[in-house]
Amino acid sequence: MTRLTSLNPWLAAVVVALCVQFPAQAQERFTLSIPGVSDNRLFTAAAASDAAGCGGKNQSPALSWNAGPTATQSYAIVMHDPDGQKGLGVDHWIHYGIKATTRQIPAGVGAKSAFEGVGGTNSKGNTHYMGPCPPVGDSAHHYIIQIYALDLAPDALPAGLTRAELMEKIKGHVLRNSSAVRRYHR
Repeated sequence: MTRLTSLNPWLAAVVVALCVQFPAQAQERFTLSIPGVSDNRLFTAAAASDAAGCGGKNQSPALSWNAGPTATQSYAIVMHDPDGQKGLGVDHWIHYGIKATTRQIPAGVGAKSAFEGVGGTNSKGNTHYMGPCPPVGDSAHHYIIQIYALDLAPDALPAGLTRAELMEKIKGHVLRNSSAVRRYHR
C-alpha cells in the first residue's frame, strides 16, 4: 500500500501535465479559412476573373487565419488550380512578405497593388490575384489556397517569384501551412 500511495502524487502530476499539454497543442493548430463559407464550396461569380467571357469581378476571397508558431516572421499565400491547363495547373495568386501580425485579408484586396507584402507572378504573368475562368463545360475546377507561416522576414524575398520559385526559396523555412479549397465552373 505504501508503494501505491507514493505513486499517487506522481500519477496526479502526470495527469495535470497531460491536461496542460493538450490545450497547448490545440492552440498550436494553424488554420486558414474563408470567413462565412465552409471548405470545398463554389466560389461566387464575384471571385471569378473579369476577363472577357468569364463573368466575374476578379475579387480575391477574404481570408483569415490564426497566429502561426512563435518564430513566424511572415506569411505567403498561393492559390493554384491543379485542374487548369488540362491538368498541368494554373497559378492564380502568389503573394508573400505578409507581416506576422496580420491575421486576415479582406475580400478584393488581392487585386490591388496597395496590399501589404509583395506579389509573385501568376500564370498570366501578373503580380496580383487572377480569378478563376475554367473552360465552359469543364467539370468544376479545384482552387487550393495555401498559406505558409515562414521564419523569413517580410522583405527577405524578391518580388515577382513564380510559384515554383517561391516553393524553392521557402524550402526549409516553412514552420506550418494550412489550406482551403474552393471550386468553380462555368
